[in-house]
Amino acid sequence: MSVAEINPTLNFATQRAALKCKFPEIDHVFDGCMNQAVGLLSDDGVEQFIEGAALICTIGCGVEPVLIFLEEVPLIADRIDEAIISVITDVIFKLARGGPNGQSIPAFIQSLPEASRRLCSMEQMQHYFDLVFEMAERTSIRKHQHGPFYPSPGLTDLLKNMPFLLSQLSIEGLRNWIDYGIRNYSDNANRQKNFFTMKSADARAMFQNERHGTLFCDYKRNLRFYMRGLWQDKQRLIPYSEGWDEQRKPTPYYDGQSVCIPDVYDDANNVIGLDRYRALLAHMAAHRRWTTPLNVEKYKPLERMAVEILEDCRVEYLAMQEYPGLRQIWLNLHPVPLEGDCDKENESCVRHRLTMLSYAILNPDHPYKNVAVIDFAERFHEIMSSGKSSTVKIAKLGLSYTVRTRRDQDQIPKVYVKDTVISHRDDNRHMWIYMDVSDDEELMNQRQDVNNPYKN
Repeated sequence: MSVAEINPTLNFATQRAALKCKFPEIDHVFDGCMNQAVGLLSDDGVEQFIEGAALICTIGCGVEPVLIFLEEVPLIADRIDEAIISVITDVIFKLARGGPNGQSIPAFIQSLPEASRRLCSMEQMQHYFDLVFEMAERTSIRKHQHGPFYPSPGLTDLLKNMPFLLSQLSIEGLRNWIDYGIRNYSDNANRQKNFFTMKSADARAMFQNERHGTLFCDYKRNLRFYMRGLWQDKQRLIPYSEGWDEQRKPTPYYDGQSVCIPDVYDDANNVIGLDRYRALLAHMAAHRRWTTPLNVEKYKPLERMAVEILEDCRVEYLAMQEYPGLRQIWLNLHPVPLEGDCDKENESCVRHRLTMLSYAILNPDHPYKNVAVIDFAERFHEIMSSGKSSTVKIAKLGLSYTVRTRRDQDQIPKVYVKDTVISHRDDNRHMWIYMDVSDDEELMNQRQDVNNPYKN
């Protein structure tokens, strides 16, 4: 049953008058669209929705953009976040008023429903809008130095192909593919059109080159059922791009409201991408079930690193008691640092030592001879053999480990990082309680920025 059928008596004459456009096509669908919006959005969301539709009525692109906006934006907002309504409105207005590419607006709006289904998060949608503007700005043609700009030859074709492209590529792969086309064909309109319509051989070759891995959005329903069925966990799963920010490599995290994970996983060490997602989500769900947050002020940075690693091992140990099949997946994904590979005199070996300890706990047949690694792996298993233990007990073990293994060279700026990144683990920000406002708290509890960069 549709929302219109649920609320057949609602009158939206005031909202219809606010649009200030008299297209008869809108009259036929307006009440149904408003019923849908009222059913999916808050009062503020409905107000933004009407304001957005009214603004699009004024851009002079006909009735089609208005109809698509009315029919699709409530569903997009329900899928992503209500904040996206004003962002979409401002992107459309900027395309209409900020350059020569207003003719691409219908294709842009038509691409939004599939983009929201494939990208699944506000951050990913923001990346998508950035790509559209980058394409428009870099391919708009100026025939004379002081002459006017002409519309991008390939933007509309790109937007029409976007549903197919997003079904096959991650947002990073899409960016790389678009960038290749712009760099090579920005000065040739015909070749640019052939590239973005996928008619040229190099467009198809580059497309295949960027096509890899398991896309989160292909399996989001499976993974949500996995979390609910096996872990009784209903937290929202939000994808992010690992390749978008090349300086700050993001890692999976839980911020108290949603579980944030990569948008694509390649196969690794005989583990397929889907099982890598399952391994990561199992680890994070185990934390949410068994980890008790600690007061961060009681621990120094190196102590926190040890406590986090040992708590990671504890929750994985408990998870493997319930689901033994996780052991082999985690073993395959866990790096195995070479014992003597870190230069103890010229490098900080903290990460190296802790990763060795983590692997020794996970794998009884580990190759290590280090006395501290062997001793603390045994002490860990002694603690766990008596029951589930607790985060507090494991923290004490972490403090003991730090005291025993601390070296002056641990403070050296050059940190050994080879084979120390455990890809199926999150950044553990959820483990710590901050009593006072500090830079660390802002870092560990950062929220996705939903400010609208397109608003004038």
